[in-house]
Amino acid sequence: MISVNAVAPGPMDTPFFYGQETPERVAFHKSQAMGNRLTLIEDIAPVVLFLATDGGWLTGQVLFPNGGYTTR
Repeated sequence: MISVNAVAPGPMDTPFFYGQETPERVAFHKSQAMGNRLTLIEDIAPVVLFLATDGGWLTGQVLFPNGGYTTR
């Protein structure tokens, strides 16, 4: 059986992100999620671990561990 899923974290707190955005855009992106912060790798790792272990029954899903960024 092949299970295909995706993890879509949105803007992440990485050096790459800061190099691409102005300080004003960084502040905007931070304001769009819970806690006024960007997604951290620590937010993503448990989701990926879940998909690789207990989440084997999921297939064809996109998970959005992004602090509600896309729902605002």
